[in-house]
Amino acid sequence: MGVTAKKAALRFLKIRPRSVAELKEKLEQKGFDSVQIETAVGDLTAMGLLDDRAFTKAFINYRLARPFGFRRIVLELNAKGIDPGIIEEAIAQARETCNPQEVALDLAQRRWHHIPSGVDALKKKKRVMDFLLRRGFDTDVVMKVIKQLK
Repeated sequence: MGVTAKKAALRFLKIRPRSVAELKEKLEQKGFDSVQIETAVGDLTAMGLLDDRAFTKAFINYRLARPFGFRRIVLELNAKGIDPGIIEEAIAQARETCNPQEVALDLAQRRWHHIPSGVDALKKKKRVMDFLLRRGFDTDVVMKVIKQLK
């Protein structure tokens, strides 16, 4: 007797939380047909084990703790197949509790002190700026933070 789509899905969810789209993709890769996939996803959703809203909220909290900027978090959530409306709603809630400029400033100061002292100040600022932009902070936030570095 082979493994059912639901059992396979539970194993995938045991490894780490996943979005509905990610789980469907994994099940397709394992060779399950669309009816089996939809049934498994429907069952897991009904059981409360698969919820894109909860996944999005947890993912945002996890990435903000790293810290990453909202721009990068949105890109990652889009890649995971989360509905843009859910992303927008969750990001709006996260912005209420998180000040990206404070987070970016703290991160920039830590990064600034890790760059060797022999490096020119302009070059250090460029390195910190590039680092913050790669982390997904908005350009206006990064520019304000860079002006505060000494």
